[in-house]
Amino acid sequence: MSPTQISARPPGPARLDGLQMLRFFAAASVLFVHTLHEALSFDFAGPQSAVARAESWNFGAGVDVFFVLSGFLMFYISSDSFGAPGAQAKFLWRRIVRLVPLYWLFTVAMLLAMVAVPGQLAHTQIQPAHALASFAFVPWLDATGLPHPILGLGWTLNYEMFFYLVFSFALLLPRRIGLTAIFALFAIFALINSLLDPSWVQAKFWSDPIIIEFLFGIGLAIAARRGWALPAGIAWAAIAFGLAGLALAPRLAGNENELLRVLANGIPAALMVAGAGSLRFARLSGPGRWLVLGGDASYALYLSHPFTINVMVLAWEKLHLGSPWAFAALTGVVAVAASLVIHVVLERPLTRYLQGLGTTRRSPVAIKPAE
Repeated sequence: MSPTQISARPPGPARLDGLQMLRFFAAASVLFVHTLHEALSFDFAGPQSAVARAESWNFGAGVDVFFVLSGFLMFYISSDSFGAPGAQAKFLWRRIVRLVPLYWLFTVAMLLAMVAVPGQLAHTQIQPAHALASFAFVPWLDATGLPHPILGLGWTLNYEMFFYLVFSFALLLPRRIGLTAIFALFAIFALINSLLDPSWVQAKFWSDPIIIEFLFGIGLAIAARRGWALPAGIAWAAIAFGLAGLALAPRLAGNENELLRVLANGIPAALMVAGAGSLRFARLSGPGRWLVLGGDASYALYLSHPFTINVMVLAWEKLHLGSPWAFAALTGVVAVAASLVIHVVLERPLTRYLQGLGTTRRSPVAIKPAE
């Protein structure tokens, strides 16, 4: 892979391979920490083992990278759509097509798993209101008292859908006014979060300071659209410093102050996005192409890896194996391979079909010329 510096002119909404690779890193880090957690939960590794020490590191901060990335990509792609007729509907349709079908399929799969293999899941109580809220992307308390949907890791998608909705209304306005409204609204939400009673589940959830990470991404995208970028060497350094910052974040901020924790994770995540977004690749080698494909399949990996992990746990127990690192390595390989299959066979064709369907419905009816 040969990176070159971004040109000085504002880029259009072209493909950013560096960000696609970062998407794969973020999904893989979440996969890794969940795999280590399962290795501990099923006694593949002891509580004082190297696996336990590794699990304490901040690999779950891949979620913070996803949120900054989301803010970046939404503005970067839609920068020229503010105030344009039909921009809101087009934006929402594309986001719904990208997010909803695969999530609903895996939510249904989780409901079936709760019935079929309850012993492998953290909770198995199916409540109709909770199930409906899960499909509607509305935060709802689960059986453990957490505002998580049926597919537990879908809590991040509840934030994503909230952000998409807010951003879509901003698209109805001129760009400067729309951006000002988003920044003001999210800042107010984050500031009042600590004043809200926990019983206000939805308000408490959507005003969590973690939404500030979306603003970090928008800010970086504004800079990128204006042609600002880091030279290649500094871009790689930003990625390295961001990675180190994420690893150290829990030790610097702890969990006492939610806003401080978000800044401790969000700023390093923003550094990584700034670095990856500044890289341009003259050509991609075989490994580079595979990393980009992994980024394309990152959503499938995020949604499918809990199922892969549980299948691997059943196989590991059946074979009476105990090596936690072998379990983590093999599970990672299988999870990534499964996500690539899901992306190529299911996600990509379905997304293209639905996006084409939306385009067809919005296009004027073609009139066949008289013969």
